[in-house]
Amino acid sequence: MLTTTVQGRTWNFSHAIGHLSGSAEGFLFPYSVVTTDSGFMYVLSRAPDPKEDDGNKRSQPNFKRIGKWKLEDEYISDFAQNDIVWPVSLAFDEKGFLYCTDEIKNMVLKYNSEDQKVFEWGVEGSAEGQFSKPAGIASDLAGHLYVVDAGNHRIQKFTSDGEFIHSWGEFGSERGQFNDPWGITVDSQGFVYVADWGNDRVQKFTGDGEWLQNFGVSSPDALRLNHPSDVAVDSEGDVYVTDWGNKKVQIFDSDGEILTSLYGDATEFSRSAQNFLEVNQDYYKAFKRAKDKSAIGLFARPTSINVTKDDRIIICDATRQRLQVYDKEKGYMDPEYNL
Repeated sequence: MLTTTVQGRTWNFSHAIGHLSGSAEGFLFPYSVVTTDSGFMYVLSRAPDPKEDDGNKRSQPNFKRIGKWKLEDEYISDFAQNDIVWPVSLAFDEKGFLYCTDEIKNMVLKYNSEDQKVFEWGVEGSAEGQFSKPAGIASDLAGHLYVVDAGNHRIQKFTSDGEFIHSWGEFGSERGQFNDPWGITVDSQGFVYVADWGNDRVQKFTGDGEWLQNFGVSSPDALRLNHPSDVAVDSEGDVYVTDWGNKKVQIFDSDGEILTSLYGDATEFSRSAQNFLEVNQDYYKAFKRAKDKSAIGLFARPTSINVTKDDRIIICDATRQRLQVYDKEKGYMDPEYNL
C-alpha cells in the first residue's frame, strides 16, 4: 500500500481501473468521472476525432461514450454514443439525473436512471442561457446546475430543466474574472469552486457568484498551479485540484494552504488491463522489453477528479487511459503503523 500522510491526514492508493480500449472494459481518453451513492461510477470517454486523410476524415467507429462501472473495477455497459460529439464533463443532481456537456453541440444533455436521454438544451451564443464551449458542470443540494461557459469566460446557473437563473464572470485575471475556465464543483455548504485554467488558479464563490477566495496563487513558485483542469472537495473541506500542467493532484486545506501532492501510484496493471494482456501476449512482450518503466505509475495529464461521500478520490489519468483511486483515512495520527 502506498501511503501519503501530512497534518493528521492520510491518503492510501487503492487501485487503478481500465486500460486503452475503444469499447467495453477500457477507456479512450477518460475525461470526466462521477459516482453514485449506490457504488456505481460513470466515466466519459472523450476519444480523439477520426484522423484526416487528404482532407477527409476517415470513417471510424464513434468511441465517444459514457461507461457505467462498479467502483471496484467491474464494467457494466456503455451509452450515449449517438448523442455526443465532443463531450467534456459529467454531473449528477440530487434526483439521480445525469448531465453531460458538449462543447461542439454547445449543449447540456440530460439522462435518466435508465441511461436514456430525456432532455437537452443550449445553442451557440453569448446571451443568457447560450453557450460557447461549455465545459465543467456541477449540481448543488437544491438541484441547481452550474455550467462553465468556457468560451464566454463565465459561469451560468440553471434549474434542472435548463431554465436560466443567473451568471457571473467575464474575461480577465481579476477576482471573479476568468480565462478559459474548465472544471467546477459545489461543496456540501453550497460554495462553488472553479478551475480557472488560463489564470492558473481555483476561485471560490457563493452560489450567487460572490467571490470568496483563490487557491494556488500564493503558494511558492514550485507549488503554484499550472493550468488546473478540475476541482473537488471532500467531507472535511480539503480541496483537490487536478494540476494538469504539472501532472499531479494538489491538495489544499479549506484556508487555501497547500497540504501535499499526489503524483500517481499505479505501478500495477488494473484488473481489465491484466485480462487484456493475458489474451494479447504481443502487447505484454512489448511492455516487458521497455527499458524504462519508472513513469508507469505516474499521472500524465490528469483531467478530472471526483470525491465520493466516503472520501474515495477518483482521478481521470486521461492520456494513460485509466483511473487512479485513493482512499482518505480520517483521524489518522501515526503513519508508521500503516505502512
